[in-house]
Amino acid sequence: MSSATIPTHTATPTLAITSDDVVILVMGKTESGINNFINKLTGMQLGGTKKLSSHTENVREYDCSHSGQRFILVDTPGLNNGECLQGTAFRDISKWLEDTYQRSIRLTGVIYTHDITDDDWPPADVQSFELLGHLCGNKPADRVRLVMTMPNQAEELDAYNVEGISESIDWRSFIRAGARPVRFDNTSAGAWGIIEGLENTKKALLLQEELVIMKKRLEDTAAGKHRLDELVAP
Repeated sequence: MSSATIPTHTATPTLAITSDDVVILVMGKTESGINNFINKLTGMQLGGTKKLSSHTENVREYDCSHSGQRFILVDTPGLNNGECLQGTAFRDISKWLEDTYQRSIRLTGVIYTHDITDDDWPPADVQSFELLGHLCGNKPADRVRLVMTMPNQAEELDAYNVEGISESIDWRSFIRAGARPVRFDNTSAGAWGIIEGLENTKKALLLQEELVIMKKRLEDTAAGKHRLDELVAP
């Protein structure tokens, strides 16, 4: 696939997604570069990054054609957004995952963005990463890319030890399961390089199997239990 291709893009209703599409779920904390990453792939401007709020109130899909293949980029609320742990956004993400699985649509990848310049790692951010792990499970971990972003200083990205940072915030168990930390240089070519590296293997997430195959209630899934534990934690 050539990164020079000029993408076309539209907002895409969930029902319009097919099993032939390459579907990428984009997640992360608020202001970690979710919108910017999608912008670089689609050429769209999804909105600004207002402090302590998420541009995405609900799950949204964006259609993007690249080298003859249709990609669906799924924009989600920031996982450290209080509303995500408190219910509304978490249920929206879960409902989207359940509906698409029931329609035989599997994910090619999960992009989790993290601002490499953010030295602060508060409890809400730790919880957001832990929630990602419970959503995905270990079997599809090789579909996960832990994308290190540096929105305002991309030219200095190589100076950061990505592997060291991934260990310092305890991503090690997820990496051992197959997830990969990667640098994002804030360019369209760089974004497409990350997507192309996923190739076209498709897998279901743990949450999807729990909801559809195991017929669990959302609150009884690994992610649901984690969310409830965080809500009642002192």
